Amino acid sequence: MHGPNIVARRGRYGNPSEGSEWAAGASPRRVGAVDELTARRARSFGPVAAMYDRVRPGYPPDGVSWVLERAAGARGARDKLRVVELGAGTGSLTRDLVARGHEVIAVEPDPHMRAVLEERVPGADVRAGQAEDLPVDDGGVDVVVGAQMWHWVQLEAAAVEVARVLRPGGTLGLMWNLRDEGVAWMAELGAVFGGDDVHRGAANVHLPPGAAFTATAARDFRWSQELAPDDMVDLVATRSHVRVMGAEERERLLGRVTEFVASHPAVAGRGRIVVPYVTSCWRATRT
Repeated sequence: MHGPNIVARRGRYGNPSEGSEWAAGASPRRVGAVDELTARRARSFGPVAAMYDRVRPGYPPDGVSWVLERAAGARGARDKLRVVELGAGTGSLTRDLVARGHEVIAVEPDPHMRAVLEERVPGADVRAGQAEDLPVDDGGVDVVVGAQMWHWVQLEAAAVEVARVLRPGGTLGLMWNLRDEGVAWMAELGAVFGGDDVHRGAANVHLPPGAAFTATAARDFRWSQELAPDDMVDLVATRSHVRVMGAEERERLLGRVTEFVASHPAVAGRGRIVVPYVTSCWRATRT
């Protein structure tokens, strides 16, 4: 999982996190090698779809409202929106969108994730597809939203597809749940398992030159998730950089996480652990 402080880079995939090799000012590796790793990480969630659904957080309601508010204002507060969700996963965001009464087309490429999504959110129109090739007609969508997914896309193709399906004045909204390492124990846990899903400031999404979007804005929302101690370990186990490790390396890392949860004074012995997040939200308007 990558964060939202990202730049458009050359090559097939866009949106690395700040702090990765592809951050602004960094010296890039060979594109092919990074693309291969990115693709492996993007495909890594399906085998743990049920665990992913159980331990991954949803999204703060005020953050979701902020992403939707321009489109809702244009349509009128009482009108439901037609929303396409990109990379819907197992429905962490989809559930909220459907509960608000919107018409939701949830697009997800992985069949294992999609199966859980269909079971968990029967009110959504679940479709196989990806951001670069959306199974949606032209110009009939009020909002395209993606949570925890834009870093996996082929940037140029995805930007064109999103513009194709959005009506003029429609919203592209992106969201990332990021570790709040302003909380000391979370920073210490982050040092144990690594990864790049750390809050480092407001989302800074760069679309390709000439992309049909304007009026970009970003806002952060602090909130928390409660998990049982064992679920904390499973949460780390669903991180893409952990999923692509070799079995022995992954087992050693999760062992260190288990020891941390069992021994750190801030979390040891607690029946429920409050996990702090910052959700970084970003939006733009279709021209």
